[in-house]
Amino acid sequence: METVTNNVVKAPPDGAEAAISGTAPRAYKPQMARGWWLRQRHYFLYIVREFTALPLALWLLWLLYEIQRASTGPKGYYPPSSAAFVVFSVIVLGFALYHSYTFLSLAGVIISFKLLDKPIPSRVIVLSQFAAWFVASVVIATVLIGFAR
Repeated sequence: METVTNNVVKAPPDGAEAAISGTAPRAYKPQMARGWWLRQRHYFLYIVREFTALPLALWLLWLLYEIQRASTGPKGYYPPSSAAFVVFSVIVLGFALYHSYTFLSLAGVIISFKLLDKPIPSRVIVLSQFAAWFVASVVIATVLIGFAR
């Protein structure tokens, strides 16, 4: 009967490299300039896209607050109609549209389907995502207009 020995390679203990070379190990700390994202348009648009979540979150928190206020009934509820609120809502709408557009434009890269063992072109996937967005927008607009009447 043969015996099998396991030769396990163990990592050196902390500081072993320093003991061998006589110097303390150095950690790599990459340095990036503060405005690194301003140097290229691609980076700038990426940071703007990531920033769009903040105004959207603030607007949605406001919406939840308004829904809570409306739960007391129509007598005590007055929806905000100030010019500042309207301007903020339009700006947030722009951010939401930009965020949605950039996300759906990447659908062809993220999603891959095969139909009859042939891959569906990414352009078809992107166009289908935009078509679904348009249909959903029309349905929601129709429902909201129907409730307003």
